[in-house]
Amino acid sequence: MVEKISYPEPDKVLTEKPSIKKYLKYLLFFGPGAIVASMTIGQGQLILGPQIGAWAHFGLMWLITVNIASYIFCYIGTRFTMLSGINIMDIFSYKTKRGWFNWLILIIVMIFIPIFTATIITTVGQSLAWIITGTSNTALYLPLGIGVALLTAFLVIFTKYKFIEFAQAFFVVVLGVGAIISVIFVLQHETNVDYIGMIVSFFKIGNVPSYPAWVSNVEGFTKTPIPMIILGYLGTLAISMIPLVGYFGWIKVKHWGIFKDKKDPEKFEEEKFEEFKKEKGNITFLPDDSEEIKKSKKLMIPLKVDLAIAFIIVSIVSVCYILCGMFLLGPQPDGSSLLPSNVDLIEQQAIIFTSLSPILKPLFQISVFFAFFGTMYAGFEAAARMIRQTTKNIIPRVYKMEYRRYLAYLVFYILILGIPLSILIFKGLSFMLILSITLLFIGVVCVLFYGIAVVYMSQKALPKKYRLGSFGLLLGIIAIVLMIIPFLTFIL
Repeated sequence: MVEKISYPEPDKVLTEKPSIKKYLKYLLFFGPGAIVASMTIGQGQLILGPQIGAWAHFGLMWLITVNIASYIFCYIGTRFTMLSGINIMDIFSYKTKRGWFNWLILIIVMIFIPIFTATIITTVGQSLAWIITGTSNTALYLPLGIGVALLTAFLVIFTKYKFIEFAQAFFVVVLGVGAIISVIFVLQHETNVDYIGMIVSFFKIGNVPSYPAWVSNVEGFTKTPIPMIILGYLGTLAISMIPLVGYFGWIKVKHWGIFKDKKDPEKFEEEKFEEFKKEKGNITFLPDDSEEIKKSKKLMIPLKVDLAIAFIIVSIVSVCYILCGMFLLGPQPDGSSLLPSNVDLIEQQAIIFTSLSPILKPLFQISVFFAFFGTMYAGFEAAARMIRQTTKNIIPRVYKMEYRRYLAYLVFYILILGIPLSILIFKGLSFMLILSITLLFIGVVCVLFYGIAVVYMSQKALPKKYRLGSFGLLLGIIAIVLMIIPFLTFIL
């Protein structure tokens, strides 16, 4: 008979009586969410957000609401691992024939990571060239972007997680504060803001706006089918597949949940998975005692806080950039039109800051650089953890490899393909097209598959007392429906 475990004691702050001081201390749990938020904001927010605001106005605000689905999926999947000690990707590899689910996710991610890296090399290079030379539209951006990518690879391989976490928190603060201040000043100078219409737009799920006539006059702007824009923008908002799975590695670094008192979380995880297999795919080692179940619920609080803060930050920044695009881009008094395009990806958005004061232009330039640099920086780390967790039981040799060595191999693979692709973008390959397709697959398609799988497996593999309650299950189902709706815009 398998011996029942006992959950570790929750952090002292989790057992204190409710107070403002207690809940302020909860903010200290914000860690992995900083990486998630920085990656999400840098996935294309600074390009697609203002662009959509300029031509669609409030028309696609509902996607910010839909985005909560990816956070629900992240919570349900990570909750499974924090309760059981077993990585849910290991469960998928065991429960699906020959681990086909893991193989599907792995193949999609391995195809699109280098493509996504190429887009980030382009944007980070252009942002740095803009700072140095005063224009992003220069051939210098390509070697600068490649140089930043190589520097980032070095930092990821030779620095520790704590450094990455603190760096990402800094990037998030720069972006968040800059966007909020900017939109506050913009709204102060606008007298005809339809606040009711804005609030209502968050709940107009499925709304499909049309392109205004003036976009046809913007150089380099291509009228991408609006359903594709919808899915691409949702891909920039959502927690993509890479941090969704990478999160499992971060909770072990943070010692959250069942891993709290474990000196070697990786070894503990392996032991519990072996017990799971010996019991023919049943989790029998979790305690039945009511006090232990209460402890397990308290141990989930850091996860809830971390994801909630990340969602709030991403939502606020997203709204701010849409509003700034709406009020500052688009048709101008002189008859011209400002709109990010394949020809000009980032400079048009400078008006978001310079409309307040010309001296704020450097702040915007630095924020843009940090956004893209932060995404590349966190992306390498998250991708490494995601692929390692996914291949654990389908390609054991990868998981058993020393982590830094494995990380070096992976980063080499990403750059050896990503750099040539960035050169193709430089030669004329459509940036917007490949960004939209990449975000569609790693930010929406994979996330939807993952969401369906984690909701099902939470109810199937966990003992009854640890499964999602009625409310949690309802949230999971609603999240699945929300992620499906954008696909329906192709037929609406």
